[in-house]
This record gives sequence, C-alpha cells and structure tokens, in this order.
Amino acid sequence: MPNRKTLIFHIGDHKTGSTSIQLAFAKRLIKLQGHSVFYPAKLARNALGDQCLDYGRAETPEARQAAAKPIAKLARRVRDSKADFTLISAEAFEKVPAALLREVIDTFFAGAADEIRIFCYVRPHAARMTSSFAERTKAGVPKTLKVDLEGFAQRRKEVEEFIYLPRFAAWREHFGGAFTLRPMIRSQLHQGDVVSDFVHHAFGGIPFTITGDSQANESLCLEDLMRLKVLQSHLKAPHDLRLKIGWEFSRLTGQLPPPPQRTKLQLHKSLAEDIRTTYLADARNMDREFFGGEPLLENELQAAVEKALPAPQSTDPVDYLSASELRSLELMSGMIAGLLEEPGTDWPAFLHAKRVRDVELARKARTAKAAE
Repeated sequence: MPNRKTLIFHIGDHKTGSTSIQLAFAKRLIKLQGHSVFYPAKLARNALGDQCLDYGRAETPEARQAAAKPIAKLARRVRDSKADFTLISAEAFEKVPAALLREVIDTFFAGAADEIRIFCYVRPHAARMTSSFAERTKAGVPKTLKVDLEGFAQRRKEVEEFIYLPRFAAWREHFGGAFTLRPMIRSQLHQGDVVSDFVHHAFGGIPFTITGDSQANESLCLEDLMRLKVLQSHLKAPHDLRLKIGWEFSRLTGQLPPPPQRTKLQLHKSLAEDIRTTYLADARNMDREFFGGEPLLENELQAAVEKALPAPQSTDPVDYLSASELRSLELMSGMIAGLLEEPGTDWPAFLHAKRVRDVELARKARTAKAAE
C-alpha cells in the first residue's frame, strides 16, 4: 500500500545470527525492491532492552519519566521517518518480558507505524548450549570461566534457561499474528543463510539484493577461546568492559590468518544424551506449537547425540597452548589488566567505537565504489 509504514522489532535470540543481520543493515548492504528501510542504529539497538527494563522497574513517576526519555526519543525518530520500513534490532530483548515490550510499544510506538511486527529466531537446544558457553567465556562471565561445558549445562538445567516454550508462548500471547518465530537451522533458512532468511520473511517476501559480505566473524576456535580465557581471567572489570574486550579480541582475530590448528567446541556423548533427555519435551512442544508439528528441534537433539564426541573436551588453556605461549599470555594479560584500571578512559565506549568505525569505513567504501 502506498505510504504504509511498517515497524519491525527483531528481538534475537542470542546466538542466532543477529550480529550478521545487524551488520548487513548498518553497512547498508540490503536493498529492497521498490521500498526503503530506516535503520536507526550504528550497529544494534541493544540499549533499548535495558531501557525497557528500566522503564518497567521504575517505582516513582519521576523515575518512569526519566526512563521513558530515550524510548520516546527513538519513537519520535521512527514516527518522523519517511521510509516504508523501520527495523529495530536487539538480541538483548531476549531478557525483556513480552508483556513489558507490549506496554512500551503501546505507549510509545503505537502511532509511529501502520503495522508492527515482532520477529525472532530460536536456536536448537544443544547448539544453543555450546554457543552460549563459548559466548560467555568470550565475554569473561566469571561463573562461566570457572566451569567446563558440562558444569555450564548443569547450571542452565537448574535455572531452566533454555526451556523455550513458556517464553515464546508469551510472545505469541501478547502479539498474536504479529509475532513470527523462525528456526535457526541452516536447512530451514531461505537460501541457507540467516540474513537472506530474515529479509525474505520479515519484510514479507519483497524481492531484495545483498551487496557485499554480511557475515560476522566466525565463532572462536577452542585455541583462540583459551587465549582469550587467559586474558579474561586476569581482569577485574565490570561486565560491559569484559564484553567489549571479547568483541575486540574477535574483531582482531578476524583480521588475522587462521591459526594452524582450529578445534571446534563440541558436546561429548553423555552430555549430549543428558541434554536430549532434559529438553526433549520442550523441543516437541515447540515443534507442535510453532513449526506445524514438524520435528525440527526434536531432530536436532538426536543429531547432537549422533555427532557428539566420545569423551569430554578440556576447557583448560594448558591443554591447548604451549608453556612458552602461556607465559607470554600471562605477561601481556597482566599488562592489559593494569592499563584498563586507568580511570580516565571510558574503555567500553572506546572499544565499541572501533566496531562502529569498521562499519562506517565499510559503508563509505561501498558508497565510493558504487559511485565509480
């Protein structure tokens, strides 16, 4: 329809290709045939998740008014945009209750667009376990640094973090047909690619082109993950700084030739079997409720058992790195930890700016090439 505006909230989940989707739009690699897209972020809009939580926690009118300011500012930008589509992408919404985002949308965004869509991916349980362990190790989460993959999986079982149905059912309850959930399974993705799948499904099948490379860096191999673990183990830093250091490490490894040996983090047989037992009912419920009864998540649990290693992998750096390299890493990590104690520098902002700079340089290079 002419002049019709659609607002799309891409809400994750974590470890479902969100960074690749965000980079594709931040670099302006996506072109919709006959339609325009407004992407109000330099990378992602993850701060909006925390802003929503602050709004929901506010206990006084003054606190709620203060929490509302950045949300209202974004809503005005969306409302003022002349583009056919606006995309807000933030995997941090995984931690935001569906009812709270419904309230935020109804309060601030209701008049900003003619249609609002909520779009999400879910990663199969076993793959989510390994990817989350690697990601939290990369981000230096203290509790994760102290355990192996089996210990991490046991903790996730205790808190039922990866029991999916209650959370996704709540999204559907609050948003009905405006909520779309896609399986993060390569064989199920449009053109076998999450960016293509997202553009195809979230934008209603409008023909599109993707120019350039939209893929984020590959997951760290165990050797590089153990190198980073040594560094993170030396830091006495808040979560945000640890997270940014993990991203900077990944950014730099992506600019180097691959190491001579690349070991992939994998489940071992007994752990894979335990994960299958723990999450089988949830997988079946998800398949029935969201995927037409096709056993997509159930089959992935079985496949994880079949592909599992016979014995557990070590997650101790000493088993992957030589004594001389470990000594060098210990020295350099101690130096870096000392430098980061300098209070005069906003290190998270500094490191984040490097990622933003890379995106801006890539966007400018593409624009210059198109103008030739």
